Amino acid sequence: MAAKNEDATNVMAFDALYTTNQIQKLKVLLPYIEPSMQKHLAVYIKYMELQYTLSHVRKHPFQISGCSISSDEKPDLRSLCRQLCLYSSPEEIKQLEQMQNMLQTMETMQEMSQTMSALQEIFPDMSAAPPLGSDSASSENDGSESAQTGAFSMMDMLMNMLTPEQKAMYEMFQQNTTAADS
Repeated sequence: MAAKNEDATNVMAFDALYTTNQIQKLKVLLPYIEPSMQKHLAVYIKYMELQYTLSHVRKHPFQISGCSISSDEKPDLRSLCRQLCLYSSPEEIKQLEQMQNMLQTMETMQEMSQTMSALQEIFPDMSAAPPLGSDSASSENDGSESAQTGAFSMMDMLMNMLTPEQKAMYEMFQQNTTAADS
């Protein structure tokens, strides 16, 4: 429950910025008003909020403090998805969860790519080594097939660490990358 409260703080901060105590008092009184008048009071409250917001924006035309990320800061899209889930329908939540899974898979693939690069820097001849138990060590090739086999075996090892969903996502990204290159 604490995470939901943390995720809703942006909404509460926005609401607090664009309202007044007078408007908040009317919101508190709303349930105590005669039911036939509640709709009218609700519309009046929203009208007052709009008036106050327009007035506030005219008086303070600068950026709202804390309501944007800096240009060099990378947005946390998974956190954004979690926050949007609080106000979404069940179908929208499923879509947002799929988006979160896709983002997680992309992060995993990026980490794997960085790990592969780091391993190749640390062990430059690792990609040229044939996989264990293969016959390519005794073959009379010029070494290029051996290098490719070693690189593929490392990739196979990393691919085996992925879940089936992550593998499918990786293959989809590979197809898109290949299509974009041609």
